[in-house]
Amino acid sequence: MAPTFGVVFSGDFPLQRTLEGAVLAERLGFDACWLGEDFFYHGGIATATAVAERTERMTIGLGVLSPLPRHPALTAMEVATLDEIAEGRLILGIGNGVPAWMRQMRLMPKSPLSAMREGVELCRRLIGGETVTYDGVCFALDQVKLGFKPHRALIPIYLGVERARGMQLSGEIADGTVVSILAGADYLQWAREQIAAGQVRGARQTTRHELVVYVVISIDDDGARARQAVRRTLAEYVGVGGPNQLTRQAGVADDRLVEMNRIYRAGRLPVELVDDDMVDRLAVAGTPAECERGIRRLMQAGADQIVFFPFPTSEVEEQLTRIHDTLLPRLTSSLQVEHVAR
Repeated sequence: MAPTFGVVFSGDFPLQRTLEGAVLAERLGFDACWLGEDFFYHGGIATATAVAERTERMTIGLGVLSPLPRHPALTAMEVATLDEIAEGRLILGIGNGVPAWMRQMRLMPKSPLSAMREGVELCRRLIGGETVTYDGVCFALDQVKLGFKPHRALIPIYLGVERARGMQLSGEIADGTVVSILAGADYLQWAREQIAAGQVRGARQTTRHELVVYVVISIDDDGARARQAVRRTLAEYVGVGGPNQLTRQAGVADDRLVEMNRIYRAGRLPVELVDDDMVDRLAVAGTPAECERGIRRLMQAGADQIVFFPFPTSEVEEQLTRIHDTLLPRLTSSLQVEHVAR
C-alpha cells in the first residue's frame, strides 16, 4: 500500500490553532490528524472530540494515551464515545508516557510492558462488549461492562514505544506502532525487525501492522532558514532526555547529548549544540527537494504513514500549505512512477 500522510498537534499548542490547523489539514487532503496528550497541557481526548466535530473524513489518532493516570476501563468508555462522535474514524494510541511526568504524579508502573499489555487487552475487551473481571499486574476489574453499544466493536489500537521489547510487544498485540519524533531511516528499519519478531510471537504475521512516524519538519525555499526553525525544538527534546535508542540509531554521539542534557538541567536550552548534521539526522528540514529526499528515506525504511510536526509553530498554517503544495506532489508522483515501473 502507498504511504499516507498526516499532521500532529501537541498539547502545548494553542487549542484554537490546533482546531483551525486540523480543519485546514482536512481541506488540503491530509489523511490523518494525530493529537498528543502532553501532561499538563490541553487534554488529548477533549481536543480530539473537538477535532472530530469539525472534520468529516480524516482519521483521528490519539497519540498516545497513557493507561496509568486514566484506568483502562475509563479509557475504553471515553474512546468508544469519541469513536461514535467521529463516526468510526478513531485510532487509539497507548503508551506509558514521559517518565518525568509519571514521576510527578507518583504513577510509575510496576512493569511498563505489563501496563501497556493489560491496557490494550482491557480496552479491547470492554469496547468489544465483554463483561470483564480481571486481576493483573497493574490493573484489576470486577464485573465491568460498558453501558452502551460502541459504534465499532474493534477500534484500532497502536502502541507508542521506543525500545526493542516495546516494539516486539507492539508487533505481538497491537494493530500498529506510533514512533515519536527523532526517528531516522536506520531506526525504522530496526523497528520493523523488532515488530516482525513480535508478530511471530503473537501469530500475527499475516496481519497488517501500520508504522506511523512523527517527523519534525520545516520546508522553505531558503534551506538554512528551515533548518534554523527546528533547532530550538530539537534542543528541547534532546536536552530533556539525553541519549536514547533513536539518537543512537541516528548516529548522534552520546557525549554531545549528555552535554546537552546537562545544560538543559541547568536551566538553559542548548541550541548552539544543534548543528546542521544533527538537524539532518533527527528532522527533515530544508528546501522542497531536500525534504523530499528526507521523507523518501523514511518511506523506503518502512514508514506506512508520515505524520508531519511542522515548525516554526508560528507558521503552522503556512507550513501545512507548503507541504501540500511543494512536497506532497513530489512524493506522490514518485510513488506513481515506481508503481508503473513494477
